[in-house]
Amino acid sequence: MKKLTPALLVFLVASCQTITIGMNPAPDANAFLDAIKNQDVAALNNTVTADTTAKESLIKSLEKIKGSDTAASKSAREMLGKLEVEDCYMGSDRSLCKLSNESELVLKRDGFSWKVDLEDSSFSQVYEKEMQGLFRAEQSPEYVTIQFTLALLEGNLEQAKEYSTDQTHLMLPLIVGMMSAAQQDQTEEQKTKMEEARKELASMACEVNGDRAKCAPEGKEKSMSLVRDNGVWKVDFRKGGSEESEEMDSSESSDEM
Repeated sequence: MKKLTPALLVFLVASCQTITIGMNPAPDANAFLDAIKNQDVAALNNTVTADTTAKESLIKSLEKIKGSDTAASKSAREMLGKLEVEDCYMGSDRSLCKLSNESELVLKRDGFSWKVDLEDSSFSQVYEKEMQGLFRAEQSPEYVTIQFTLALLEGNLEQAKEYSTDQTHLMLPLIVGMMSAAQQDQTEEQKTKMEEARKELASMACEVNGDRAKCAPEGKEKSMSLVRDNGVWKVDFRKGGSEESEEMDSSESSDEM
């Protein structure tokens, strides 16, 4: 190996050339993927930065996949098994690796190695979306009703949309807006009732009839309607407030024709 003479150093500086010396991030990115593929939490902890919400969410998901033999878990393991590092770009303190599922890993230098920063990596969002898609079909009508109701109580429009039909989406902005406004001027008695309503959600029960379901907490009239849309349960607010009114509208339309 030739020595860098003073003349050569001057030439490099004058040419604005930069020499980057460091560890290739690809092996550390692959170590992260291996931990994911094997649902190995201990190995995962060694490949990522300090505890974060994204890390906690990923660990819970991997534990769920590893401890289940459902169709969704098998599909998840198969999908993870196909993940590969396609290319990496190394910087002085941060590097970027592109994956085969079109997501990216951001890695931060940690001594003589690299660790994945899940909070800054698009991998976290892509992974979560893919997992939700796989496991949605396994969500019970009770679970969907609880998540939808919590979304309304918390004024979370996007989450409410996730657990409801397209027809319901049209009414959600008005409903969420009304509930948010009502909660701003709540009396202590109303706040107590709201807290009781949250606790009641734990006793949610549904009556399923084919691709339809009616749900409510134990002891309450089952007033929440759900339909199975492409295998996934969703809350379905109906025109007129009930199935019967919609069926009546349909029959009247048929008679007129």
